[in-house]
Amino acid sequence: MSSINHSRQRGFTLLEVLVAIAVFAMLSLSAYQVMNNVMRSDAQSKDHNQRLKEIQRATIMMDNDFRQIVARKSRLNGEEPNDKVLQAGEYLLDSSSDGIMFVRTGWQNPQAMFPRGDVTRVGYRVVDDQLERVWFRYPDNVIGEKPLVKVLLDGVTKLQFSFFTDKKWQDKWDTADKLPEGIKVTMTLKDFGEIERIYLVPTSALSASADSEQSQ
Repeated sequence: MSSINHSRQRGFTLLEVLVAIAVFAMLSLSAYQVMNNVMRSDAQSKDHNQRLKEIQRATIMMDNDFRQIVARKSRLNGEEPNDKVLQAGEYLLDSSSDGIMFVRTGWQNPQAMFPRGDVTRVGYRVVDDQLERVWFRYPDNVIGEKPLVKVLLDGVTKLQFSFFTDKKWQDKWDTADKLPEGIKVTMTLKDFGEIERIYLVPTSALSASADSEQSQ
């Protein structure tokens, strides 16, 4: 009778306990790895989406500027009007890559609340791997007036422009009193590589004759 009770009171052996602990440890490790991968993927997805939103905001700003471009001469530091209604080239605006500057219209001024018109001069450049928008409150600035600068996007290593005219693309634009028919903007990002945007210049913006008379 005592031997039967003794057999019923037997517990797990040390080997069985060690095996059970090892099994639970392996299951816990597997669950942790799965959870860690899920959390890492979620963080990467959020970072990716945030980056895409930043790129989208920058391109929307550029879209608004390039699609409102006009062929208007402007005065720099009170000097005579510049006959180049579109300026572009390497190191322009102290850019580490290409830079560009032009006059755009359509700058909203509801009910003339601000002491300015709807025309402004804007430019784009790359400084310290940042895409910057440079703009003046007025297209004809006085001596000593400094532009306002807004950082649009980080991680931009290169900025390039091409211009469409006479049924072909060219890398430089030195033509006076004239705008190209199209402008191609190529940005090189550290994480996404090259991003390309092409803007068709409105036909109404191609002639600078009327604005030239106003500026002189």
